[in-house]
Amino acid sequence: MRILHTSDWHLGIPDRTGEVMEDQKFFLEQLYNIINGEKIDAVIVAGDVYDSAGVGADAVGVWNEAATKICLGLHAKMLVISGNHDSGARLAVCRELLSASGLHISGRLEKDISPVRFTDADVWLVPFFSRDEIPALWQDEKPKSDEEAMRVVTRKILEKADRDRFNIIVSHAFVVGSELSESDRAAQVGLAQAIPADVYDGFDYAALGHIHKPQSMTGNVVYSGSPVKYSFGNEEKQTKSVVILDTSTGEKKLVPLKQLHERLTISGTYDEVMSRDDLSDKYLRLTVTDRYAGLELLSEARERFPFLRELYGMSVQPGGEMSAISPEELDKLDETDILLRFMEEQYGEKPEKEQISLFREVMKSEEKE
Repeated sequence: MRILHTSDWHLGIPDRTGEVMEDQKFFLEQLYNIINGEKIDAVIVAGDVYDSAGVGADAVGVWNEAATKICLGLHAKMLVISGNHDSGARLAVCRELLSASGLHISGRLEKDISPVRFTDADVWLVPFFSRDEIPALWQDEKPKSDEEAMRVVTRKILEKADRDRFNIIVSHAFVVGSELSESDRAAQVGLAQAIPADVYDGFDYAALGHIHKPQSMTGNVVYSGSPVKYSFGNEEKQTKSVVILDTSTGEKKLVPLKQLHERLTISGTYDEVMSRDDLSDKYLRLTVTDRYAGLELLSEARERFPFLRELYGMSVQPGGEMSAISPEELDKLDETDILLRFMEEQYGEKPEKEQISLFREVMKSEEKE
């Protein structure tokens, strides 16, 4: 059978404009075409379907549409686990009912782990879990680390697995030696939770999620990576992809994904940057080396580059480091905030209380008119 491995969709990731959701929908259209063109039997989503436990209705709607299209429209099974960003209980609601339609979801670790069985393969779903859950499930097990906790789980599975079949484990974890991106914020602060790749020894394939760069830790321990570029830095240079696994041969194939909006970091003088005509469709991290990072520069850059995400410029303080201002920050400012920032940028000082009061009175009278 042919299985497609993906992960870390992060539906509902905070975005003031809603543009990132369009990137995610662009990925899903590619996914549907790949499933159809490559004759995929099952799709693995190795955690972080959502970006948080409390995402809005729009993100839930995208997930509902995608799962319905894949299972009922394209007649492929879906094998899904919750990640550290998901609410496992919310993701797996009505799981027994959904499994009848081909959507198999594991939202929490269970003592009686059973595989999703196919003609020649067994798929074992291991959602993101805390090592504190292990003693509650198996009283004789007292793991002192995340590595020991995962070894307990993999051992329990392998004790009941049929080794004559192709055994796949789906897991959401941080493996030692994996290369991180800026968007791997949870992994960056949780280095102590890293586990070695050999915890998955004994499985024919480990379909991993959690790390956003596509990479193979060993021949059979693989991160599909996120399908969308969620940060600047080294993630700009990554080629996003999905993995297609043929269980009859063990062969793995990477299928690259296009991005609706590429990410790019550029730096230059005001004239150099503003003269570029190849940046209008890109998410930008922009540094202007000869202008202050103020509201005026942000307004001009935002008009020139509609997908500007981060702006850096000279510091107002002499000898200071480059300072930053973002479109999100501007959107949060009210009229008084803008006045205060303008005075600091233009004159290096804040207005007096009397001036602020007068300004507010003028604004009120304008609103009445």
